[in-house]
Amino acid sequence: MDPRRITVIHATEASMAPVAEAFERNWSDTELTHVLDDGLARDRQRQPQLTDDLRRRIHSLAAYAADCGAEAILFACSAFGEAIETAAGQMAIPVLKPNEAMFRAALDCGDELALLVTFEPAGPAMAAEFAELADRAQPSARLTTVYVSGALDALRRGDETTHNSLIAAAAGRVSGADAIMLGQFSMACANADCESATSTPVFTSPDAAVGQLRSLLHGN
Repeated sequence: MDPRRITVIHATEASMAPVAEAFERNWSDTELTHVLDDGLARDRQRQPQLTDDLRRRIHSLAAYAADCGAEAILFACSAFGEAIETAAGQMAIPVLKPNEAMFRAALDCGDELALLVTFEPAGPAMAAEFAELADRAQPSARLTTVYVSGALDALRRGDETTHNSLIAAAAGRVSGADAIMLGQFSMACANADCESATSTPVFTSPDAAVGQLRSLLHGN
């Protein structure tokens, strides 16, 4: 049987390597393709809310991936949850948001959760997604969101060391949380540094998302 073709849609180049590595670890026998619109992140940063134009672009990217033969689509951009949900409802193939699997794994640790983000618009978008899930699955859960300033700029400059150290320092300052989540795919490279900086369990989105997608397509 031919490998399953999975398309990952990115709003920043920085998320491409972490998701490819997650597939290699968790589901290597796939035909993985990537679609990148690196203008999405810049345009989203200029808008306090999702615009109709951004919603259309998310749908167009999903439709393009489907036209190219994708059997499932994973969005790796965390600031577009509502638009991704709308696009998913119009596709005949599975379309996954980046973070639901990570949210569920972190909720298994307890009610007090911390979310670290390096792209500021992702914070409110992810908090809204989390609240919707928690209302259904664990209403007692509470989320604290921390924006790690300067980390994404460092990564865009190619300075992964500074990116990781800023995130790890923020993780080390978190107190009273049952779990810490690294909110964007591009943050996964900081996981080891975060685990060294805190005894609190740390979750990343790529591995959890790939596991969810594999279970969905394999029917288990």
